[in-house]
Order: sequence, then structure tokens, then C-alpha cells
Amino acid sequence: MSNLVWEKVDVKQISRRSGEAFASIGQGRIALNPGACELIENIYSYEWVNVLQAKKGNQVVKLGLRFTNNKDKNSLSVTRRKYKGHEIEGININSKSIVKQFFGEIKDTTTGRYNVEKIDDVTIAIDILKEI
Repeated sequence: MSNLVWEKVDVKQISRRSGEAFASIGQGRIALNPGACELIENIYSYEWVNVLQAKKGNQVVKLGLRFTNNKDKNSLSVTRRKYKGHEIEGININSKSIVKQFFGEIKDTTTGRYNVEKIDDVTIAIDILKEI
């Protein structure tokens, strides 16, 4: 052991402010963290979400999630996140087709994080152009 030379490693860590709103997207799921869930009052009372898209020219730049309790043919189920069988803060929206359509095949095996912002009382938007 005396022949070893120990050196300090510079570790790059992205600091996140507490309560930052983001969505983790990949492997057929959009997972909203607690900060994103706080943007919508009583978010856990909603059962469904409708997906919207915002375009700039011909390019989709944001993915909208409008929370509702009225199911229609395009609604996706909202699931409360669980850890070891207990409900925790956060929501999952499972849809391989939505993830594939907006984020491509690469998100079948990887997960990325994207900023989330409030649009109105029942709608949030995910900035799909900038992974954080």
C-alpha cells in the first residue's frame, strides 16, 4: 500500500435547488417529482391526464400535461408513486408510445430530466428541448 499515490478527483455535480420542478422521462414513463407536483393544487386528486404539444414553427418544443377527472379516448392514467408499498410524493404517467414519439428510441433504455413549468391551474409543460 505504501507504493500507492492518492490524488483528489474533481467531481462535477449538478446542484439542484430544493423544490425544483422536473420530470424524469424514459423507459415508457413520465415521472413528475414532488416539485413538479406542487405546481398543481390538489394534483393527487386527479385520475387522468391529457397530453398536449406546443410548437414553434414546425418543431414541438413543449409537452403539456393537463390534469382532469374526465376520461376521454386520449386520456392517460395518473399513478401515485410508491416506494416499498407506500405512496410517496410524485406521479407516474406510463406511456411507451408518448415517450417514443417525443423523445425517441433512446429513451427506451435511458432516462433524462427536463424542467417543468406551470401553464394554468391544471396544466404543466415539460421543456423537451433541454435535458437538465
